Order: sequence, then C-alpha cells, then structure tokens
Amino acid sequence: MTRTNAPHRLSADVAGILETFDLSLGSLLTTTSAKAVHTAAGGTYNAMHYALPQRQLARAIDPRTVASIAPRGYLPELATLAERTGTAELARRHNGCMHATPGCVAGCLASAGHGGLSTDVAACRGRRTLAMVADPVTYTRAMVYAIARELARAERLGMPCAVRTCGTDETFWAGRVAPITPADAVAIRRRFGVDVETGDALNVAETFAPMRARGALHFYEYLKAHVDAPTSPLAWLAAGWQDVTASFAADRSTACRDAVAAVRAGLRVAFPVRLARNAAPLRSVTIETYGDAVTLPAVDGDATGDARWNDPAGSAVILREKRARGADRTIAERFTIADAPTVELADGRLILTR
Repeated sequence: MTRTNAPHRLSADVAGILETFDLSLGSLLTTTSAKAVHTAAGGTYNAMHYALPQRQLARAIDPRTVASIAPRGYLPELATLAERTGTAELARRHNGCMHATPGCVAGCLASAGHGGLSTDVAACRGRRTLAMVADPVTYTRAMVYAIARELARAERLGMPCAVRTCGTDETFWAGRVAPITPADAVAIRRRFGVDVETGDALNVAETFAPMRARGALHFYEYLKAHVDAPTSPLAWLAAGWQDVTASFAADRSTACRDAVAAVRAGLRVAFPVRLARNAAPLRSVTIETYGDAVTLPAVDGDATGDARWNDPAGSAVILREKRARGADRTIAERFTIADAPTVELADGRLILTR
C-alpha cells in the first residue's frame, strides 16, 4: 500500500449517515479493547465493530426499562436520537443476536470492561446500531471507508490487519452488500493507499479482496449459528471471511450435536470454561452425544488475544469465563462450562482432560 497526501472526501451518503447519527469515521471500529491490544502485541493489528446485542437497542430507548446497571438500561439521549431520526420502530424490532441462548444474553460480554461501566460506551454502540438498522446499505459503505482507514494505520505499524465485524452481536455482515463505485475506489486509494473492488453489490470481505489476497487483511468471527442455518459459519466462509470459530452454548438443548456438526464441517469450537486463575491447562475436550463422539485437542484461547486463525481447525479453544457487570449469575452460568472432568448437558456430555 502506498498512501499519498491527497485530500480525503467522504462520499455524501457516508458523510450524511455519520453526521445524522453523531458518529465519525474513526468511531465505527474499536482498536483499543483489551483483546485487540493483546492481539496487536502478537503482531496483528485488530479492529472490531461493537454494536448493541440481542434486544438491547429496544431496551435502551424504552423509559420503562429496569436494569441491573446503567449501561444495560434506558439511555435518554439514544431514545431522543431514535425519535429524531425516525428509527424508533426499527430499534424496537431489532435483534442483534438471533442465535443467542438465555445464558448468553444474561452473561453478555457487551457489559464487561468499559461496556459495563460507562453509559457513553453503550450510547456510542447504540448510535452505531441505530445507523446500521436505519440504512444498512449506506452503513456498509461507511464500514468500507472505516476498514480502509484501519488498514492504513496497520500498514504504518508494519502489521497485517484483522477485522471482526461482530464484536458484541451477530449481525449477518456476510449478507450485507452495498455498491462500491469507481469514485469510491479512487478516493480510498488516494487517501488510504488501499485497493478495493468495485461492484453493484459487494460485502465488506468481497470489497477488500485485493488486500486479503496480499495477506494485509483478515476477516474473522465467532458465531453461535448452527452449521445448517442460512447464516451459518459456512455461509460466512463462502462469502469471503477467512476464519470462523463456532461458539459452544452449554445451555442450548442441542449443544453437543451442534458442536460435533461444526467440527465435522471443518471448524474449531470455542468453549467458555469457569477456570480458576491457577488452573492447569486442558489437553483435550471430548464431546459425546447419542452414541457419537469426537475428541478435540485443546488450545489456550486467551494466550493470543483474538488471533483464532492461528489455532488449528478441529481444536477446542479454551476461553476462561469473563464476567459481565450486572449479569444474573444463576442464568449466565448455564452458558459456560464447569471445570470438571465430566460435564453433563441436555444432549450429551463433555469430558475435560488434563
């Protein structure tokens, strides 16, 4: 990539949606979270898109909302913005996590870290989400410019860039397409030194095909969708994402069957485990369900930040349980896995081996 000093002009539609929803290009993606910083320490610049998860957008604009902590509750400024922009009804209908289980919702990590301390963080995520549901096409175009911006920063640091579009939700970005014009390509090239494809209906991974081919950009996700769902991990891979990790949901009635299906489809599986700080590392996880069984070598997923693409397919990525502020622990713990030799679940069991 070769960046010039040519002036940068955002297209009118992108500039307009950012202004309408009190956003800036630099506010769409986050690179300073603890996980992103950890990933960067390993040599990959990490940018994530954080939106409000599940039905949180509807709760945030409803003055009747009762919440355990302020960031999970009513946000008056967001409600005002939704009314001003005519997006209140869209917000009330939005569900950012169609595949979430009750335990996942209760323990959602959107309320961990700064997300559980500051209503400013929740409000910014809310503005992104409102813009995303108000005009998905223009917001996708804005994301293209935002990703190009982070790619340029990564190049200045001498690093490849990894982008996760679903940092706190599971919006089907693989199916969100937008027109990318020759004028966009010229503007992005002149300002950021980044090459993009042009076309009438491209998702963000397709748009950045030239940068992916050079190894400069890596799209990855964690997903709870079943492998046979329309929005499955396989659909993301077919749409240009280089890496997808299936997430194990212990409180799903088909948890074990879903995980075995993911492994048989060539995916790795992430397991949130209630590990003590001084716990010895796991060597393997065996999933047993209705006479079927697979044994996966375990890898420490916390050791490398979010760099899942370095972990082998068919592995068990062990993630120490992260606790969200304001979570109902009796419900949230159903989503995670006890650190025990055998864990009985609705459709089978897990065997954790050290």
